[in-house]
Amino acid sequence: MRAARLHEFRSPLRIDEVSDPAPGPGEVLVHVSHAGVNPIDVRLRDGGAGRVDLPFVPGCDGVGRTDAGPVVVYGAGLGLRRAGTYAERVVVPDTGVVRLPDGVDPVQAAGIGLAGVTAWSLVGPHVSTSDRVLVLGASGGVGTLAVQLARSAGATVWACATNPADAEQLGADRVIACDAGGLRDAVRELEPTVVLDGLGGPYTGAAVRAVANGGRITVFGVAAGARGEVDYAALYRKSVTLRGHASLALPAADVRDALVGCLELLAGSQVRVVIGDVLPLADVNDAHERLVARRATGKLVLAV
Repeated sequence: MRAARLHEFRSPLRIDEVSDPAPGPGEVLVHVSHAGVNPIDVRLRDGGAGRVDLPFVPGCDGVGRTDAGPVVVYGAGLGLRRAGTYAERVVVPDTGVVRLPDGVDPVQAAGIGLAGVTAWSLVGPHVSTSDRVLVLGASGGVGTLAVQLARSAGATVWACATNPADAEQLGADRVIACDAGGLRDAVRELEPTVVLDGLGGPYTGAAVRAVANGGRITVFGVAAGARGEVDYAALYRKSVTLRGHASLALPAADVRDALVGCLELLAGSQVRVVIGDVLPLADVNDAHERLVARRATGKLVLAV
């Protein structure tokens, strides 16, 4: 079978011919049709998501078929501690396999694993009808879903996005496009109670200055940089809660519940996954570079 494998950290992946994997007890063989592309895949490539034995197949989520029918796969260490979905076939623990609902587009489903679980866990426990939510990085895979889920929760939602048209179509009450220096003025009218920050870098410090007294900021990504400055005086004077979130750290049962919930919303046309592009497996390195350069709107998916 063909697989995109990492042979050396901080180097491009190679398309290799490798032997088919064999499932063991409690595992299932999945014939992969589509694989999601996520920032964590790039971090793993560059040695920033834990060390793995090389060569290694990345890919945290995807869609395929088992003997029992079509499935979505995500979790259980897939693409991080064990070979992932950048391959024609992958062995997945039973806990990482969920049935694909009837009528759901497999390309859409391939983009909802990591992004959907993250957005679900960001919004579900933390956003109510009284909240005014600002989503930073609303053009990305998680951001586009977070906008929709926050709107479904009844909140007022503003989106900071590189592609305003997409965010408006997803139901944001207002869309802004600004750098970190202009964020506070841009959202002064909103005075957000919740900021979902997928950008990091200088935007997190700007969010502290912009959020309402008693506001909550959750950082779930660092697309604008892994380092920044925070005004601690503003943080404590305004009683701001600043936390980080990684869905990969969630308990397995919570991950599965979130994935099932997202797929139900997808099947009911209550949310949709914005697909930026579908590329062949051979173009995996181009997909990674689009993420690095922030040239991807929505989800990138590999046709395996």
